[in-house]
Amino acid sequence: MTLQTAQWPQPDPAGLASSAALSARIVACIEAAGGWIPFSKFMQMALYEPGLGYYAGGSQKFGADGDFVTAPELGSFMAAAIVATITPSLRELVSPKLVELGAGTGALAFAILAQLAETDFKHLTYAILEPSPELRARQRTKLAQFGDRVTWLDSLEPASIEGVIIANEVADALPVERFAKRDGRSLIQGVACDAGQFIWRERQAEATEIAAVDDLEQQLGEALPDGYESEYCALLAPWVTTVADALRRGLALLIDYGLPAREYYHPQRNRGTLICHYRHRAHNDPFMFPGLQDITAWVNFSGLAAAASSAGMTVAGYTTQGGWLTESLLRSDAQLTNIAVEHLAKLKTLVLPGEMGERFKVMCLSKGLPAPLLGGRDMRKWL
Repeated sequence: MTLQTAQWPQPDPAGLASSAALSARIVACIEAAGGWIPFSKFMQMALYEPGLGYYAGGSQKFGADGDFVTAPELGSFMAAAIVATITPSLRELVSPKLVELGAGTGALAFAILAQLAETDFKHLTYAILEPSPELRARQRTKLAQFGDRVTWLDSLEPASIEGVIIANEVADALPVERFAKRDGRSLIQGVACDAGQFIWRERQAEATEIAAVDDLEQQLGEALPDGYESEYCALLAPWVTTVADALRRGLALLIDYGLPAREYYHPQRNRGTLICHYRHRAHNDPFMFPGLQDITAWVNFSGLAAAASSAGMTVAGYTTQGGWLTESLLRSDAQLTNIAVEHLAKLKTLVLPGEMGERFKVMCLSKGLPAPLLGGRDMRKWL
């Protein structure tokens, strides 16, 4: 491991036992594969292995007692901005509904439904696609007061949705492939096991992997320098296609931290964007306490936009979270003049450049609807 785990807050005995069980399962997978698995496989198991992965187990994830804080945990500002953004488009639809992907604690769904109670859409149905049984149970408790207006989906069926799909911090949790450039060649970084410890190990890239890195370099117009390390998400395009296919008519509102390709693969960003979160500390060791920490990578919004266009959607808007939130709240009925001090501090976290305001981007995709007014600086030309 690259970090000394003894220097970090230690999990309780149950957490350590769960992490050890997941580690043993990953080791068995590595051995069955001949001693090496791609990092994407490790990340998938660390996050989603049934009963043991970070999002499939029972550990606290969000909020002060978890590992990180998401925007919906910082008040109803994001919900107000979403409602202000999508309401004109909802009026264009006959029987619209909202679908949220990966709803976390249910905080965003709760706030949106509360905001809609003051509009013509107070009876709108809200569906959630949540792969984590533990989070789904928490969402049911959080949203119980809304009764059968809230339902849960097991999958996105083609052409099943007329309305709006919301995905806040979902794309960053898609497993990624890690690669490196060595002597002009593309190598794939994966995971092996040595003396009971997970270690990085590289192998020659296969044809599809070489093609993926070549495609990145063609988009950039130049080869990546020797020694460059980064990642790409092979699952991003299929994920966007699934979202597009599910929409018969409507919008997809995607909120995540990320960059356009030219900034994502800038020569100075030569170690990629992979980051882990454990007890509100960010670090770069994905092998520490498997199943008890979040592992994520920034979103390549250029790749997301290209995939959306290929899937028949229009990139209706792309801007920073700070700009979008500020303009949307000013357009809405949100009362910003007499805001309490503690709420003002949370709003600053959401909109200031040094906090979440610039790192997080908002992309609106449209299918069969006029482009809504997203607000904020139009950054589509940089995609």
